[in-house]
Amino acid sequence: MMTAEASTEEHGLSDWARQFEVIVWTADAVTLRLMHVSPNAAGILGYPLEQWWSEADFLVRHLHPEDRDDALSLFLAGPRRRTERSGVLRFLDADGQALPFLTKVLTLEHGEGHAPELRCLMVRLERNIRASQASERERETLLRKEHEARERAEALARQLAAGESRFRSIFESHLIGLVLSDNDGRILHANDAFLRMVGYSREDLEAGRINFMDLTPPEFHAVTRQAVEEIEARGVASTFEKEYVRKDGRRVPVMLGSVRLPAPHQNATFVLDLTERKEAEAERERFFRLAPDMFCIAGLDGFFKRMNPAFTRILGWGEDELRARPFLDFIHPEDRGRGEETLAALKRGIPGPGLTVRVSCSDGGWKWLHWTAVPVPETGLIYASARDVTQQRKAEEQLVLAEQRLRTVINSGPLVLAVVDAEGRFVVSEGKGLRNLGLSPGQVVGRSALEMYADEPHVLEFLRRGLAGETFSSIVCIAGLTFEVFYQPVLDEAGRVTSLSVASLNVTERVRVEAEREELIRQLMHERSILQAVLQQLPHSVYIAEAPSGKLFLANAQAEAQIRGPAQPARNTEEYRAYPGFHDDGRPYEPHEWPLPRAMASGVPVLAEAVHVIRGDGSRGIIEYSATPVRDAQGHITHGVVVGVDVTARREAEQERERLLEELKLAVSARDEFLGIASHELKTPLTPLALKLEALARAAGAEPESPMARRVAPHVEVLRRQVKRLADLVNDLLDVSNIRAGRLALTLNPQQCDLAALVRDVAGRFDTEVKRAGCEVRVHAPAPVQGTWDASRLEQVVTNLLANAVKYGPGHPVTLSVEAVDGRARLTVRDAGIGIAPENLQRIWGRFERAVSERHYGGLGLGLYISRQIVEALGGTVKAESTLGQGATFIVELPLRDGVSRSA
Repeated sequence: MMTAEASTEEHGLSDWARQFEVIVWTADAVTLRLMHVSPNAAGILGYPLEQWWSEADFLVRHLHPEDRDDALSLFLAGPRRRTERSGVLRFLDADGQALPFLTKVLTLEHGEGHAPELRCLMVRLERNIRASQASERERETLLRKEHEARERAEALARQLAAGESRFRSIFESHLIGLVLSDNDGRILHANDAFLRMVGYSREDLEAGRINFMDLTPPEFHAVTRQAVEEIEARGVASTFEKEYVRKDGRRVPVMLGSVRLPAPHQNATFVLDLTERKEAEAERERFFRLAPDMFCIAGLDGFFKRMNPAFTRILGWGEDELRARPFLDFIHPEDRGRGEETLAALKRGIPGPGLTVRVSCSDGGWKWLHWTAVPVPETGLIYASARDVTQQRKAEEQLVLAEQRLRTVINSGPLVLAVVDAEGRFVVSEGKGLRNLGLSPGQVVGRSALEMYADEPHVLEFLRRGLAGETFSSIVCIAGLTFEVFYQPVLDEAGRVTSLSVASLNVTERVRVEAEREELIRQLMHERSILQAVLQQLPHSVYIAEAPSGKLFLANAQAEAQIRGPAQPARNTEEYRAYPGFHDDGRPYEPHEWPLPRAMASGVPVLAEAVHVIRGDGSRGIIEYSATPVRDAQGHITHGVVVGVDVTARREAEQERERLLEELKLAVSARDEFLGIASHELKTPLTPLALKLEALARAAGAEPESPMARRVAPHVEVLRRQVKRLADLVNDLLDVSNIRAGRLALTLNPQQCDLAALVRDVAGRFDTEVKRAGCEVRVHAPAPVQGTWDASRLEQVVTNLLANAVKYGPGHPVTLSVEAVDGRARLTVRDAGIGIAPENLQRIWGRFERAVSERHYGGLGLGLYISRQIVEALGGTVKAESTLGQGATFIVELPLRDGVSRSA
């Protein structure tokens, strides 16, 4: 047998044995065959433990021959066998040397029918303790050590005896079942606790009618055999749970633990009745699963380990879903910080004081849960419970909202709340309405209401009625104001008035409004008659119908004039068939398709829907009907109104306009064709005229001092400028004509071109215009910028931009910059002239558009339009940046590679 207490005693003796070279053994008190020996015996005497067990006469054989008689007398002493005995005996070690031991012996009786047991403590002493040649000092030292060892041995013996006594007390107690059995399951001895547990008597035990395997249900045979095998292999079997079948057939749950006894094939088993624990566990499990609140076990790692069904019922998540993610993931982001702080405290072993957070549900919603948690750091677990307080929170929020609303009403409306005690003294006086009486909140608290209104007899009467227990309301006029006052007495359990609540509402304005409302109603009735007259005079038809039936109960005079016949009465929507109406494709309108039924059914207005009608005189017309639903104060559709506008003449006018527009398009096309022809024709006389002017200029230059040259030279220069300006205008007109016709001609075989050189060349040709405008042209083109472009068209763009800069910025410098940026060529033309207003920055790129008056600056407004068309045809972009009065900057960007559009 082995119990927790006995194991503790044995563990303590083993520690003493190792510390003081003590051998502990037990043997049969009759045969002296060893039943148990401490493990350190092999190290002290040198014999393996197997030899101690296997040799039946081990003790006698290994005693010193001179000490055998003393040993047998000590071990087998008859009269003294029930007392403790001690002596010094020498044992022979494996090398044949004699080692002296102080030997302490105790005989234990186990009752009738059981062999007595001999227990012995052997404390090793110094060698040659009996040697006569030892010096006196050594002898004294040895005797002192012997005395200390004897005292330790006696203490160990007393401890062993006490442990034996406690062990026997445990065995004979009723706390736990203890059993001695053999490997075949026969029960050799058992205490009363075990017998009560299985329902057998001691007579059944002594008669051999109790067997472990007979008590064990078939489903537990395998685990029982496994325990027997474990005892055979290790000397001890791990505790496990099973059931026994009692003598009366009922089952009892038990926990078993067994150890091997020194006696051959005998085992000691403790049996613990688990009935109460199982019932408690079942009750706890039922409580866990059926509890309305949420219970769970979580790890300090932040994951759920187990949770009761309330989690799924309240949150909708399955157990696998809850275990798959850290529980902090389920907390609302706004509350997660408090959850992390609580988890950190739990990891430090600090129980949670209570935490209310929002937790996500599987349907995407949130629940308010109040959590209570306790950590168990040694197991790494957290035990927590949660209660759904969503409704409570909502109720609290509604209560707070109601209080806020009440406070808002009290503090913002013309309301006075007062409470007077049974003697008529004010105990509460609140409300914004006090201001109308020249009072502030709380000002009259403590004063007598009866004294305050002593000069107001009707008020005194109402107060006395309320203090007498009457609940009523009244209208009171004070200081030129009108109040509606509600009196509510507060009674105690005996029905006595303890206080009177008085709520006063300033209805002065309401009384005034009611009077005004009466006047307004009178005016509305008058206006209604006017409205009816207006409806009859409107130039459009008006129909009003009831919803949802569609019954027409009003149609003005214009309705009949539009259809040139009487308005047909209709009791419902189906009778709208009496009104012949058609869609644009000629399909007749079904009753539910008319705008009025659709607006009343959908609640959405129908606007300007054209309906082809056949009038009463047989003529056809087009009427645009607009229908809208009419709702009452609750938003319900009660009526529908439809207004009809005869658009027959307008439709005819639109058709005429479309015809004229088509003719205008033809005229514009003819104009463009004329411009093209005129441009070509104008260029024909300009060319020889320009040549003649050049010849005249050369002739005058050949003889500059001649009278003719002096007269002609100034006029020639003026004529040259005018001819050039005329040629530019003709070219612009021709380009516009070509652009509109899609014939803007670009070079089909573009060549490599240096933009920097081209800009310098164009700037050089503007020398005369620049001097005349008082400008200075600055060119910043430090390096060549090569690209594949149409040089002539690009020269036209630079010319237009430079001409604009000189024209709109006279007297100011003009800067032209050329550079390569991010794989593109960039031309920047910047002036310091009049600038462009922000609203005109996009408009200036249109045909014939300009940002200034043409009377002051001239031109057709085509330069920027043509420049943009050319730049975009070359694959580039152009934009303008300007602030009014601070000049303008034009930026042209072109691809360095061939980006020219090849279409002519």
